[in-house]
Parts: sequence; C-alpha cells; structure tokens
Amino acid sequence: MILTVASVLELEPFEGSGARVVTGEDHLSREVRWVHASELADIAQYLSGGELLLTAGTGLGWTEESQRRYIREIAAAGAAALVVEESGRIFDAVPKAAIDEASKVDLPLVALSREIPFAQVSAKVHEVLTQIRVHILTREREIEASFSELLIQGADHLGIARELAKVTGCSVVLENIVHQVMAYVGKSAAANHIVDNWAVHSRETHHDDDESCIRRTVTMRGQQWGWIHLLSDGGAPFGEIDRFAVERAAGTVAASLLTDRTKEARDDQRSTALITRLMLGDLTGAAFAERARQIGYRLSGDNVVVLVINNDGRAPGEGRPTLPYISAHLGDYTLVVIPEQALNSTEVRSALAEASAGGGISRPVKVDDISVALTQAQSAATVARSLANYPVLRFDELGVERILVALGQGPELANFVRDELGPILTWDASTANPLMPTLRAFLDCDGRKSDAAAKLFIQRRTLYNRLDRLSTLLRRSLDEPATRQRLLLAVKGLDLLESDPRSRFRH
Repeated sequence: MILTVASVLELEPFEGSGARVVTGEDHLSREVRWVHASELADIAQYLSGGELLLTAGTGLGWTEESQRRYIREIAAAGAAALVVEESGRIFDAVPKAAIDEASKVDLPLVALSREIPFAQVSAKVHEVLTQIRVHILTREREIEASFSELLIQGADHLGIARELAKVTGCSVVLENIVHQVMAYVGKSAAANHIVDNWAVHSRETHHDDDESCIRRTVTMRGQQWGWIHLLSDGGAPFGEIDRFAVERAAGTVAASLLTDRTKEARDDQRSTALITRLMLGDLTGAAFAERARQIGYRLSGDNVVVLVINNDGRAPGEGRPTLPYISAHLGDYTLVVIPEQALNSTEVRSALAEASAGGGISRPVKVDDISVALTQAQSAATVARSLANYPVLRFDELGVERILVALGQGPELANFVRDELGPILTWDASTANPLMPTLRAFLDCDGRKSDAAAKLFIQRRTLYNRLDRLSTLLRRSLDEPATRQRLLLAVKGLDLLESDPRSRFRH
C-alpha cells in the first residue's frame, strides 16, 4: 500500500488546478514518500528520495543551463515528481529546456495552469501518508502476533507457510538447502506450474525488488537451512507488508525447526515469542509474568529488572552470555527479564562484564510496569552503543540522552542533526581533511582553544584556521555558549543515530 504520483494528483487540493502531465506519464506509479515546497536552486542536496517537489519555478533559473542542471540534480536525488506552476508568477509555461531534460531523465513533470496553496497539498499528502503508515504498522503488529502465537502453539513449518499465505494472499513455497520443496501452499494454477518445475525457479536470481517472487533465507544455528518464497501469482505488486510478513515467516520457520530438535531450543523460542508479544503490547505485564511462570520462570510478586545486552555480530551461542532467566535474542541485542534480587548474581554480573558492545539496565519495577522497563533498558543500551568504551549503563545514569533517544524514534532527531551539522557532514564527505574531529575536541573542551589544540596535537594557529572554517560553514560563531550547546546536542544525536543498527540516518 503506497501513495503514488498519480494518486496524489487526484487529491482534493489539485482539483481545478489545471494539472497536466508534461513528461514522465509512464512513471506516475512512483511512490511519494514526502512533499516538499521550495524555491531554492540547490534544493537537490536536501532531498533523500521519493519527494513530490512543488515550486513556482524560481529555483529553475532563467538560463537553459540552470534549468537543465536543476532537473538533472533533483532527478539524481530521487525526486518522485516535480510540480511547477504556470500561473505567470514566474513562468507562463514550463521552459522547454526543463521539459527536454525531464524527458531525458524520465522525471514526471506536472504543470499547473492555476495557483494552488502548496501548504494544503502538503497537509493533505501528509495526512494520507500518516493513514497509510498507521495501517501498515497495525497490520505488521497483527502479523507479528500471529507468528508469535504459532510458535507458542508449537506449529510446524507447514503451519507457518499456511499462515504466510493467509496474511499475504499469495502462494508460498518453503525449500531446503538442496532445493527440495518442504512445504507448499498454492493459490493459483500458475503457482502450481512453478512448483511442478521447481528446479527452474529455485535457481533463478532473486532481488529485493523482484516483481514475481520474494525470497528470504531461513537460517538455523548460524547455518543456511533453505529459503522461503512468496509468489505473486500475477497479482498486485508486492508491498511493504508482504516483505515484512516474509521476513517474519523466515525467522519463525527457523525457530520452529529448532524447537523440533531440543527442549532447550524450544524453551528459548517460547521465551523469545513471549518477550516479542510483550514488546508489541499484546500481553500485559501480569499476563507475561503468568505465561513465564508456566514455562518455568518466576516473576510475579517481585520487582523485576530488564537488561538489554548489545550484540556484537556473533550468532547465538558464539560466546554470547547464557542466563537462566527468560530472554530473547532479537538481532541487534539480547533482552533479559530478571527478578530484582538476581541483578547481583554471579551469572548476571559475568554476563554484563562480558558485554563487549555495552548494554542497558532499567530501574526495578513491578511486573505490571515491565513495558516501561523495556523502554528504559533499550534507551540505556542505545546510548551505551554510541560511546567509545561501550559501557553497561543504568537508565538513571542517562542525562539529556534520554530525550535524544526518544526523539530518535521518529524523524525529529535526524532532522535536528542535519540542520545543525549538515554543512560539516557534507564537507567531511568530500574532503581528506574532515572537520568533525576538530569540532568534537573543541566542544569536549567547552570552547577552550588551547586545550582543544593540545587534545588534537596541533598548533593553535592550525586550530584557529579550522574553527574559522567551521564558523563559515555553520554561519555562526563558535564562541557563543548557546551555539556550542546546540552543537554538542547535535553531536550526541549524531553518535546515537550512527550507532543504532536500526537507524536509516544518512548524511
């Protein structure tokens, strides 16, 4: 479920605008991820892909060269489409040079014969995007819960394949490492034909954007076991929900296969499923504690503490600490729920001492408040991963990082970092003499230039030159305490974003 250029042009704000597609009519199915209105000539540097760009035309410039360059740059930046007013404010008609260049780069170019409030377009598109995102998140939550419930019930890989087919409406094939079909749920004659000739399909090259099949690897005990395929059956293109479901199904199959082998693996997966449901909000703290008791973990009646141990890339069992408490290996980290009195046990202290990538510890809470403790421990672990020595931090040790971590869950922190440090990050990306180390040292020394020069092992004159360059790029004086405070927060935010494996932050 996506918002396309074509569907945006059908929204209410465009009614009566005289909108006409000048170029790129064959590309109106492009996804629109954002709307941006700008008259800047160099707006391309601020685009990250998927934007519907609205303009009165000022940024195009008055020469053919500037107009062609503008079109090339926004197309290269991944803009979904360009909408230009022809109302006479800047242009009576879109310049021919812009049209020619847009045709060359396959950029949808839309002309408006009458002015429309760009703010209304942005508001409406953002409203639709929010509705789509809420729908996707809700659906993902339902899918996550359904696969977790299958694990708790002990479903085998065939049951998991059936569930994937149910939630996506597509045919599903599960094959092992030697391309033997282990499970098949067909939805069409076309899928039956593919399976009848499976040796041909199974050796085809698959890509993430494949229109006919999504394939994901099933890994068990660090070894490739096989693959799970989602076949389109010639229907609608795959969407974000389909890809999410395949990812979860692959992981669930792997877990199911493991549970067929040892009780230890079965118990571990039940723990993971319970913790996953707790994180999704499908279980209250009390219900979680009761289910944990049923599989041998006593939590009710005591204060509990949540530990998050950052994983360092090793697979489960490769030197990771094993604790006799309910836990889950969740890719980037291992989450453990323990009774408060166990915090000083030998096993827990050893595990925390061996946490080579750091971790976080929540405050002690009642079982009803485990969800709060989850957030606290994850926040502390995120901050720990951003620090050079990878410590294990208690939530109460965090300062302003508590706010930054919370902001990092949405676009606010990334936008703040780009606004404050964008010019420096752009400079550093294109030069062999980066300025971020100088800025970090200067901020660490609270603006004391002699101390910063000593920390960097450079002469003060060299430091002054670098600071002058920084001031020029930032267009503000680094001597102002308020400026240094903002930059210090931005640097901390940058470290948090770059250290979080889940972050999509790009300079």
